Amino acid sequence: MSDQPSKEAERRSLMASLARAYYLDGLSRVEIAAQTGISRHKIGRLLDAAREEGIINISINDEGLVDPLLSQRLAAELGLRDCRVIRTHGNQDDVRDQIGRAAAQLISSTVRDGEVLGLTWGRTLTSLASHLESLPRITVVQLTGTLSADFKESPIEIARQASQYARGAVYPIFSPMIVGDARTARILRSNPAISKAFQLFPAVTTAVLSVGCWDPPDTQIQAMLEPEQARSMMLKGCIADIAGILVDAEGQQIDPDFQQRCVSITYEELNAIPRVIAVAGGSLKAPAIRAVSKAGIITDLITDDALAAEILHS
Repeated sequence: MSDQPSKEAERRSLMASLARAYYLDGLSRVEIAAQTGISRHKIGRLLDAAREEGIINISINDEGLVDPLLSQRLAAELGLRDCRVIRTHGNQDDVRDQIGRAAAQLISSTVRDGEVLGLTWGRTLTSLASHLESLPRITVVQLTGTLSADFKESPIEIARQASQYARGAVYPIFSPMIVGDARTARILRSNPAISKAFQLFPAVTTAVLSVGCWDPPDTQIQAMLEPEQARSMMLKGCIADIAGILVDAEGQQIDPDFQQRCVSITYEELNAIPRVIAVAGGSLKAPAIRAVSKAGIITDLITDDALAAEILHS
C-alpha cells in the first residue's frame, strides 16, 4: 500500500507528459506511440482521463467572435434573414461592449454610400457608436425622441457620433419621446426642427434598434411611465418594446393609442424599412426578442450566445 501514492503520481505525470506532446508539441498519437511504446488506444484513454481529472484544461479565446453555426440555427428558429451570434464573456457591461463592437463592424462593412441609417437609443447602441471607425457617405436620422437623462445614452448623442464618421447630413429629434397627450406629440412632430427627421423616415434603408424587455424589466420605457400605466400595459400582455412600439408575446401591438403620445417612428413606418437590425444581449431578453421577431418588425439580429441558447433550448 505504501507505493500507491507514488504510482498515482507517476500516472498523472505520464498523462501530463502525453498531453503536452499532443496538445502543445502537435505530435500525433501515432508519433507519440512510436516514441513511448504506449499503444495509440491507451494514449487516447489517458488523454480522456487527463481531461476528466482536470490535468488538461482547454480554453477557447472566442471573445467577441461570431459563431456561424449558432447564428444559422437562431436565424432559422426566429425566421430572420440574418443573425450574428457573438461569443461573449464577462459581466453585463462587457457583454454589451462586445455586442456593440460586433454591430459597429457589421454596419461599417455592409452599409453603402447614399443609404439612410436610422438609430434609436440604448446602452448597447452607445457601445456601437463608440466602436465605429468608418462609414461610407450616408445620412443619419434619429428615429425617436429621447428617454434617458444620461445624454451619452440618448439617441441624440448616438446619432451625433455616427454622423462624425458618415460625412453626411444628420437629422436629430430634440424632443422627449413620451409626452402627456397625442396633441402635444403632434405639435412636436410638426415642429420644423423635428419634422425634417420624420419626413426622412420613408427613405431609411437600414435601422438599428435596441429592444426593451418588460418581464423581467429591462426597459427605459417602463421606467418612464406612471406605475399604474405600466401595470396596465403588463395586464394587456406587454412583453417587449422597440422604438416605442409595445408588443405582446405573439408580436401583436399593445395599446396603439400609447404610440400617439410618442415622438417616434410608427409601427407602419418601421415595418416598411428594408433592413431593421435589433441589437440586444442576455438570456433574460429572450422573450422580448421572440416577440419582436413574431411581430415581423426586425429582419436581422445581433446578439450573444447566452440569448441564443435560451431561445434554442426553451
